[in-house]
Amino acid sequence: MGEVAASESVSEVKELVPEMEVGVFDGCLGVEIIYGVREVDAEKGAVVIVNGRNETFVKYCEVINELTAAGFSVYTFDHRGQGFSGRQLTDPHKGHVDSFDDYVADLHFFLEHMVKRRPHDSCLVLAHSMGGTISLLHELRYPGNFAGIVMTAPMLGFPTAPWPAFLVPPLLSLLEALGQSQRYIHGGGPFKPESFSDDNILTSDQDNYNRNQRLMAEYPRIQLGSPTNAWVKQALVAIDKIWLSHAQEAIEEVMAGAESLRAPLLILQAGADRVVDNQAQERFFCGRAGKCELQVISEARHEILVESPELREMAVKAMLDFFEQICGD
Repeated sequence: MGEVAASESVSEVKELVPEMEVGVFDGCLGVEIIYGVREVDAEKGAVVIVNGRNETFVKYCEVINELTAAGFSVYTFDHRGQGFSGRQLTDPHKGHVDSFDDYVADLHFFLEHMVKRRPHDSCLVLAHSMGGTISLLHELRYPGNFAGIVMTAPMLGFPTAPWPAFLVPPLLSLLEALGQSQRYIHGGGPFKPESFSDDNILTSDQDNYNRNQRLMAEYPRIQLGSPTNAWVKQALVAIDKIWLSHAQEAIEEVMAGAESLRAPLLILQAGADRVVDNQAQERFFCGRAGKCELQVISEARHEILVESPELREMAVKAMLDFFEQICGD
């Protein structure tokens, strides 16, 4: 069991999202994972929301309402080590994971035991940032589960300043050898509330930003600080796995001349993103065989789905159109 249990917060989450079924399951290594389900009658398909680092599905109430209004059932959960789910370390502010494989195992268990308890014509994914990394890793390990994937600002690479990118992996391996894996990254630390500024890297929408800050102030257990050295190392390992597979698939596609069997993919890029690497998204898009679309929301910052109304409206329309097209095929 993690140091902090998710079961302690079920009643709080039910109050925040009364329209959802809320529960807990034991994830990998016994960490309690909190989840939410909102099913609709005569559904077009099921959408699994896989959120990003330092998020809770409570944050996506507006998106959940839009999906269900469009005829999609929604299934979602908080990743281990964040939101209302359990923690593995004594310090609950440390963003930590032993391996991204643990995230994948949690997602797979959720799919097999919660999502698939009801038959669905199509199982779709809406993944943000780190959630995109996790969803792609899951697709590599368990191909064919998803009829389509929408990724907003996916983490296919990220800045490593002040260190040059080539130096980071050996530095993290050295820190691991010195027993520093569970320490905060250099310059990092516990959660600190930050007032909105025009230079906010997450969103240009002050109302949405302040709403999420109030949520963290009211429910301190969801506060999360910087990641650990282990989290950064495992994130880089996970991204390398995706790129290695991506290159191999491209080679095999050219040699075989066959139609791709991979899930259709829509990448919604935040044009003003300073959290993840947009060039990595573009390289991924350009090198990917099969059905793949890249749409740039030019003025959006990293959290596209909590951006200003006009920007998020573009993203939501693109997402729904993509899902509708898949379910209509």
